Amino acid sequence: MKTRIKRKEFEKLFATYNNNGTQIWVITRVKKLPTEIVNIAIRLADLDFINYVRICDETLAASSENYPQRPKVPITIMNHETAIGIQILHSISYKSIDFFDINSPVKGNGSKMVDAILKDFPSDWQPAVVMDWSNGFWDKMKAKYNNLEWIM
Repeated sequence: MKTRIKRKEFEKLFATYNNNGTQIWVITRVKKLPTEIVNIAIRLADLDFINYVRICDETLAASSENYPQRPKVPITIMNHETAIGIQILHSISYKSIDFFDINSPVKGNGSKMVDAILKDFPSDWQPAVVMDWSNGFWDKMKAKYNNLEWIM
């Protein structure tokens, strides 16, 4: 299995989404992406409420809205009144993702975003939740995906 995808290849994969209204941006200095991150970006972009996905060296953010003054930065902050979004930190060296920010004023969409990220999640990778302010949400996700070794 190919572990990294070159820029030309992932740009082709993302072109369909960009042409159909869901924007997937990868910052310029990123020349290769882990296959796992490309797959997560595609699954998030497939959600009907996600309009923007931004991938950086060590982060991926997806949201229904962007910041007005920063059109390529998805809104993922907790307790935002309207934006539905998620941000993860990823490390290919440690084979982990950290759920950094998540917000959903619409019940059920938070679970859909986590499902999109953890669907077909590689068994040698670990999901992490370092700061849990969720009042039980992450406990439910950990129980749902109990086949994974969580860092909490």
